[in-house]
Amino acid sequence: MADSNGDPGPTGSPAPRPHVDLIPREFLRIIAIWSLVPSYLLAGGLLGYLVDRFTGLFPYITGVGLLVALAMAVRDIYRLHGEL
Repeated sequence: MADSNGDPGPTGSPAPRPHVDLIPREFLRIIAIWSLVPSYLLAGGLLGYLVDRFTGLFPYITGVGLLVALAMAVRDIYRLHGEL
């Protein structure tokens, strides 16, 4: 058993410490939701731009990549919103 200092007692294992959240989970979920849109748009735009530069169809595939990224971000926002 451990004493109040957390030193191991006769069994050799320290007492478990209480779980302390430094940042509240609600705040982390809000940050996660609002960081989805810019990160997905950046990834979709970059991939679309690279494919456009490779194929020579500049504005078209970039636009499709951005629309797909936006749809995926909205889908994930709804999915995370249901977990709140």
